[in-house]
Parts: sequence; structure tokens; C-alpha cells
Amino acid sequence: MSATEESGEEALYVLTAVLLTPAQFPSVLGDDYPEVCAALGLEPYEPGYGLVLGQDGKGARWTVVTDDVSLVACAIATWDCGMEYALSLDDRTVVASLPGWPLAVAVAAPGVPAPHDPAPDARPGGAARQPLAPPD
Repeated sequence: MSATEESGEEALYVLTAVLLTPAQFPSVLGDDYPEVCAALGLEPYEPGYGLVLGQDGKGARWTVVTDDVSLVACAIATWDCGMEYALSLDDRTVVASLPGWPLAVAVAAPGVPAPHDPAPDARPGGAARQPLAPPD
């Protein structure tokens, strides 16, 4: 599932993606859609979001939030069929780039350093935004 998405000057190596919609969301993050959105610092958006989990070229973990739910759903369906899909986001559909991963990811991008939290100066909002981490 490793594909790259050019975001600014740095590539994001996509490892996986999940849907965050009123009908389908990672239940380990909350009991309902608004609670999961709040946990991620997002406003509930009726069509929902796609969460793209990946690493930058230095190995830092990032969660890119997109409002292009259909693109993410298509990628997930294709991957579930065992086929390759180069998930490439349009910058106009990116809602946020959040440090860390809200879910456990068992794979890493080949050829880049081991997954780690981005340095505070690389995070949007600086050190004020703590990296996402999977719940215990």
C-alpha cells in the first residue's frame, strides 16, 4: 500500500487510510462520529473525512485529513481486493495535516527511517499540538 503523495516539497509515503464518516469511523477513538472528530480536533462534517496515514521522507508519522471521502473509499476498496492503488491527494482537498497516527499501524515505508513523531518545529502550530497516538 505504499504510494506517495506530493504535498508541498515533501512526499508522504501512504501506508494506509481509513474512513471517518457519520456511518463509519474507527470506534476505538470514540462512541460516535462527533466524539471521534473532537478527539482529532476536527469539526464534524456531514460527508465525513478520509484519514491517510503515512510517513514523510524522514520517517515522521503524519495523518492527512481529506474531505475527498470517495477517493479514500476507492483506495481502501482497491487495496482490500489485493490490488495496488496510488493514493494521491489534491492539496485543495486536504483539511489538516496532523502529527502522529491515531491508530496503530503495523507497517512502515520502505527505505525511510523508522516511524517516529515529527519534531515540534515541523508540526503545524509547533509544539502546542501533541502528536496523535493510538488509544491504550
